[in-house]
Amino acid sequence: MRMTLGALAALLVLAAGTTAFAGTPAAGFADTLFDGSLSAPTALAFLPDGRLLITEKGGALKLTDGNTTSTVITIGVCDDSEMGLLGVAVDPSFNSNGFVYLYRTDDSNGCTTATGRSSQVVRVTMVGNTASPMSLVVLLDGIRTDNGNHDGGVLRIGPDGKLYVGVGDTGNGDNQGGPGSSTNPYAQDLNEINGKILRLNLDGTIPNDNPFFNQVGKRGEIFASGFRNPFRMGFDPMGGSLWVGDVGDLTVEEIDIVTSGGNYAWPHCEGTLPGSCELPGDIDPIFTYLHSGGSSLGTCLIGGSFSATFGGLDNQYFFGDCTSGNIYSAVVNNTRDDIVGTPTLFVGGAGTPADMIFGPDGAMYYADVSNGEVHRVAPAVSGGDDLIGGKKLTLKDNASNPGRKNVTVKSIDSAITLGGPLDDPITQGGTVRVVGVGFDDTYPLPAGANWDTIGHPEDHKGFKYKDSKLVNGPIKTVQVKAATSTRAGQVKAGGKGSGLGHNLASDPNPVDIVVTLGTRRYCMHFGGTQVFKPAKQFVAKDAPTSPGCPP
Repeated sequence: MRMTLGALAALLVLAAGTTAFAGTPAAGFADTLFDGSLSAPTALAFLPDGRLLITEKGGALKLTDGNTTSTVITIGVCDDSEMGLLGVAVDPSFNSNGFVYLYRTDDSNGCTTATGRSSQVVRVTMVGNTASPMSLVVLLDGIRTDNGNHDGGVLRIGPDGKLYVGVGDTGNGDNQGGPGSSTNPYAQDLNEINGKILRLNLDGTIPNDNPFFNQVGKRGEIFASGFRNPFRMGFDPMGGSLWVGDVGDLTVEEIDIVTSGGNYAWPHCEGTLPGSCELPGDIDPIFTYLHSGGSSLGTCLIGGSFSATFGGLDNQYFFGDCTSGNIYSAVVNNTRDDIVGTPTLFVGGAGTPADMIFGPDGAMYYADVSNGEVHRVAPAVSGGDDLIGGKKLTLKDNASNPGRKNVTVKSIDSAITLGGPLDDPITQGGTVRVVGVGFDDTYPLPAGANWDTIGHPEDHKGFKYKDSKLVNGPIKTVQVKAATSTRAGQVKAGGKGSGLGHNLASDPNPVDIVVTLGTRRYCMHFGGTQVFKPAKQFVAKDAPTSPGCPP
């Protein structure tokens, strides 16, 4: 794993106080900030009432509805390297018992040495919006943390009502070279629970149908073995199978479908590389990608979740990579035991995705651990108003020579988005409207050849309009660029000539500018004149966010 959760400390410092930006989703989808008040969010789980539980690496369990965020409980953790509060799951009977399951690295015996700390599966009981520390019950203890990394930490409730736990191999003997060179002692040892997928009853006891139940020299909690760092996993709601993302070593990342008693080959093998080190009985991953080359998707696979009805990407599998900062979608075959073709980019610039799940509203939610944010991705809704601030507006008038009239406007704002297909000006067209005291003029931006995409169409960066000969009206140029995870969006427009209707005989303050693409409006409100020269010029700068589009 080329970027550990522990290595994110520097990123968290750099990210503190910066403006939140959305990732760049596939066409027809919108990525919006759901909660930007967090500190290193690691895992997500929904309560039955639709509110979201979020674990923070430092030990806090947060609760949010997207507007108000509160702390349910803060528990002690060792949070160096990849340790901390790493996983959360909600009891199927939460409405009656209030149980929430957590995966944490316990700090009660100290954090400085591996012998003084261990990871645990614990349970707390929520009453109202909080949980008392006195309610904490340890369900499983003694999970090794030798090097402080490869801790796993994912918790999921299976369709069988059991609690599944992903446990890493502790990093012991890692990064020795190519496949088969690791000397990790745990992942193949059935008397150790590290490097495994575990299966527990919800009270922490061992189900009697586990593959190694009551077998001498084998831990009964083990469901499957041979994993390096199964950090995130998810159940397919259609097929019922468990899909695990196992973070790779120096060479390859893999996705596994996990079966009872299965061995997934770590540390003697990675993926299905040529000259394989596989042994008889090893189960191959269904998908792998190398850390380099044209087919690489990154170097740190974060196993994902399944959609239901989702804007045409229905019943697909979604996963991320924490170093490339991307989230990918994969089509699942009819038998739900493999993927079809090559995964495609779904959200670019997603920061450092640490968990992704689908909510009761059908939208995807992902935790960006490095930027302290949770984002919501849903099918974009065509139409709507983006209320944005204005960088600068200039109106020029000339009564003796109307051909010298001019308008220019610019906005730079993180709220600038692109909507659904009905907001595509190439097919839907648009307008520019200028509203001030004494005038209200709307200028056409016809669909067709004057419009083009910014960059490659598949990048969904934005649109630009150019009519240098003013064939369609007085507007010469328009540009709309959507905000991304690394920069604010931009709206610019410029026009000239006698076709402009504004009159500056008197101060027109305030002036509203509305740029429309299809059914979406970008609205700016320039109040407070900074320069006004009667019959000549009006200039306003740094307008705050518009209070609303003019009627």
